[in-house]
Amino acid sequence: MNHHVYAVIMAGGLGERFWPLSTPDSPKQFLRLLGGKTLLRRTVERIEPLIPIDRQIVVAGEAHLARIHEELPELPPANLVCEPVGRNTAACIGLASLFLERRDPDAIAVVLPADHQIEETAAFRASLERAV
Repeated sequence: MNHHVYAVIMAGGLGERFWPLSTPDSPKQFLRLLGGKTLLRRTVERIEPLIPIDRQIVVAGEAHLARIHEELPELPPANLVCEPVGRNTAACIGLASLFLERRDPDAIAVVLPADHQIEETAAFRASLERAV
């Protein structure tokens, strides 16, 4: 895939939607719901055949940065973007867009939530390739 394509993985969250399993300290992207891996890890692995880890950008709040480093030790530290304040999807994408514009003015962003389960990974990746 084009070397200007980046994955923006939105990994913020308050830990409210899967309560009582998810909590503010451990929102759903860190849960091991299906198959022993966290939803965040599954997102990274799902996209990695198309977009290598050095072009994956994870956006999260400060409270979760250490946990993300622990979960994704191979993620370059410069690829972890800290939201100053959580303000939902549009603000997260805006912040990531500013980050990418500075890093690569020709960047194309594939924006992904860190907490989805996708069964048909081959079809998903084919759709992304067509979209890009």
